Amino acid sequence: MNRHELIDVATISMSGLLLRNSRFFSQSVSSAPIGDVVSDTTIDIENIRTGGVQDVSASTPIGEFQAAYLVSQWRGRDAPTLLYHHGSGEQPFDFGRFSSNSFQRLFETNFDSNLNLIALRAPFHDRSNREYIRAMNDLENFVGMLATSASLIEALTGRLRDTGCPAILAAGISLGGWAVNLHRAYYGGVDRYVPIFAGANLGDMFVSSIYRNVTAVSARTNPAVLRTALDFADAFTSNDADNCDPLLARYDRIIEFETQRSAYEGRTLGILEKGHVTGSLATDALRTHIQRSVAKTRA
Repeated sequence: MNRHELIDVATISMSGLLLRNSRFFSQSVSSAPIGDVVSDTTIDIENIRTGGVQDVSASTPIGEFQAAYLVSQWRGRDAPTLLYHHGSGEQPFDFGRFSSNSFQRLFETNFDSNLNLIALRAPFHDRSNREYIRAMNDLENFVGMLATSASLIEALTGRLRDTGCPAILAAGISLGGWAVNLHRAYYGGVDRYVPIFAGANLGDMFVSSIYRNVTAVSARTNPAVLRTALDFADAFTSNDADNCDPLLARYDRIIEFETQRSAYEGRTLGILEKGHVTGSLATDALRTHIQRSVAKTRA
């Protein structure tokens, strides 16, 4: 085990000790399959507003969920647009002096100035980490959260198309990468997808990776239930469009390389020689990967 793997294992093991009885799906492992929920989720956005954080409400088969978006940079309807989705537990709109989130690290400096940038916020990410984890005690909340994020990508894409936007990209890291892949699997319509540290076998993350240490025993002992509810590999791979630029970390012990790479068979797969934690902090490499995707939409 190298240092990248050790950091992943140590980080999740410590989280497991801190969470104790408040682990993923500790109250319920019951949910409709994520693909069914995504397909029946709707968000209505009349116009994309550029003045601060914009709250939205999603109607899903398993209840109402609240999300938001923020237009961080607007260069006009003739410019390409990048939709970016944060990782798990981030507060993506906290841009304070001492805050740190992936959107801020990637896009605050040294990025394309001729691009519209829109940051998304998933449900339950407008509160403390403790409150977020408490919400994740219920599998339906996790499924509804991701379905809402995929639907928000779809709603924004529809409005951008209405304005004549020449190209739309959807990028996301970890949790955001899963949302991006869900959109590609069940909606399509974005010009380029840039999933970072994500695949299509979502259930396996809670069953076989080090992330099982923050998953309730009652959930881990029902691996078939989790895979049925969360995996969407068939829907993802049935889309044969050449519009996906994935990036995985070879030593990732959370989004395991060998498990998730199968979703990208036949496609060019970017590989970081890092783990989940060290890869997430490799800002220059992540930024370069996204910039290459932006360049493809302009070729």
